[in-house]
Amino acid sequence: MRKLLFLSSIAVPHQVKFCYALQDYFEAEFWFYETPDRTRGKWWRVDLGDRCKLLQDVLFHKSGPLAQRYLALGLSKQLNAFNPDIVMLGGFSIPSNILAYRWAKRNGKKTIVFTERSRNQNGVLRQRGLAWCLLHWLYRDVDMIMTSADDAVEQFRDEFGFGEKVVAGRYAADIDGYLDHPLREAKPAYTYLFANRMTEIYNPLGAIEIFAEVLAKYPGSRLLMNAAGELGEQCRAKIADLGVREAVEFLTGIQSWDELHAVYARSDILILPANFSNGNFTILEAMASGMGVVVSDRVLGIGKMIEDGVNGFNCEPTTIAFLNRIERYVNDPQLFKRHANLNRPTVEPLSAEGTAKFFAGIVQDRWNI
Repeated sequence: MRKLLFLSSIAVPHQVKFCYALQDYFEAEFWFYETPDRTRGKWWRVDLGDRCKLLQDVLFHKSGPLAQRYLALGLSKQLNAFNPDIVMLGGFSIPSNILAYRWAKRNGKKTIVFTERSRNQNGVLRQRGLAWCLLHWLYRDVDMIMTSADDAVEQFRDEFGFGEKVVAGRYAADIDGYLDHPLREAKPAYTYLFANRMTEIYNPLGAIEIFAEVLAKYPGSRLLMNAAGELGEQCRAKIADLGVREAVEFLTGIQSWDELHAVYARSDILILPANFSNGNFTILEAMASGMGVVVSDRVLGIGKMIEDGVNGFNCEPTTIAFLNRIERYVNDPQLFKRHANLNRPTVEPLSAEGTAKFFAGIVQDRWNI
């Protein structure tokens, strides 16, 4: 088998499981710059096994301006020891990724950069300015650019000038266990899930306002909220101001990644009124679980899998728009079953195993290896 190395920022469970699914097609190893502790919490940690590892002596693996600007000392020596045939890099601008790319080109290896769409801090698509001219020059001999979603291809192919080297890829989803959840049925009141971090782009304050309106109309409703994020204090203040404290539960008791799917199993409707997002696994997880799904039309990538009124609801991130869609589930509980029957077959191939087969097919088609 060909040797594949993927340099990835954070050892999240999705990536670890993807590595082991790839073993059917490659002798694959994933090397990570840091654990999930800093950004997601210790309960995101999973056993890395013998094919994944954390790089040691990594500089600049902290928050602030140097976030995700990792420099792993001694990387070249480790690359020489493993000697991969294919080097896959999670992102362009990480210093160690650039060094690994240069090592690969010196040694005649195939190179892939896996990337999300490039946006500024305001969520606006970047154009080909000075920074991207420099990155294009640095990666001028790259063999493949693989984007995380179909709608990111155009930016890298045309705006950044990588042309036909660009292909559409995807992240692997960890949906083990979700597909076995029971279908939701009619209830006097439902449980709502805000599964994303309490950070500005995901609009947790808006989610609380939406839930307050739901609770006023349907007593007994519950809201489960991700407990992480810098807006936590503001969210707790909003909950107190709106008088919904007794109906909101922060998810502080999760001890391990394998417990996460149980949160979805006891939830009925996912709400994500994001101001912006490149796409979220929370949507795939809710789809696999058979939940009702109401997401903002500003969620790209995975968010576009939800068609308004077809397999869930996709609308403006306003209280009135979200309340309107939520009440469609309330008034017609058969929608849960209809949407689940559409969503589950859609997301099942996006598992680690399905994505590994998909990825291997792209490599085979391009390079016949």
